[in-house]
Amino acid sequence: MLYSRLIVRPLVLLSTVVLLCACAGTPPAYEPPPQPRERIDWSRLPPPPQKKDLVAIAGFENKSTYSADKLWDTSARILATYLLRTGYFRVVEWEKMKQLFDWDTLSTATLVKTPQDMQKAQQILLCEYFVSGTITYFDVRQHASVSATSKSKIIDTTIRADVLLQHAQSGEYLASGKGEHTERQVYSGGLSGGQTGSWDPRAADNALDMAIGKALFELISTFNRAYPGQGGANFTGKSTDSGVELR
Repeated sequence: MLYSRLIVRPLVLLSTVVLLCACAGTPPAYEPPPQPRERIDWSRLPPPPQKKDLVAIAGFENKSTYSADKLWDTSARILATYLLRTGYFRVVEWEKMKQLFDWDTLSTATLVKTPQDMQKAQQILLCEYFVSGTITYFDVRQHASVSATSKSKIIDTTIRADVLLQHAQSGEYLASGKGEHTERQVYSGGLSGGQTGSWDPRAADNALDMAIGKALFELISTFNRAYPGQGGANFTGKSTDSGVELR
């Protein structure tokens, strides 16, 4: 009897130690507080004019250190979508622009670089305005942090975009806008494990979309302040802020 007790007690103690070690090895995953997402509130812009002039996208140039195929095409598509959404202009279809002009011209926005090229393009398109864009900054940075109970990896994708509006006949610069957005990816977990991941290209898509949207919002706001007759006589001044809210 005494011999059996001596055997059972160590087994009980051993089971308890194994159970405690198993629990200690899998702490609950660390979850950071959710980050609020930015949204552009287009309703803060003044109402569009009744008579809408025709605008053509002259191209989108990439002046950042990041090289990506078709970045100029993706950026111009986003700009065209936002132009249509705002309702301030009639817009020459981007696909038509790619049929009329080669990719080298559109990826460098050379249509508006010289008066001669601009005049030729205006005679073909019969538009009142040209809008062009530039990616001026594209950066991906990774940050890591470790505490006593958790570890996390943060990847920030930041893109900055400029857009410019010109009169198609005179070449006069009428308005401009700048937009910047950072898209954040967070991978986190306990010290023994958790989420793992790498840079997601969709983060760049979201950052590019928001940066161009912010830039266009600022361009239209500036255009309305400078030329209220072109942007609607009922300008109320609501577009003097960034038009960006957190949700």
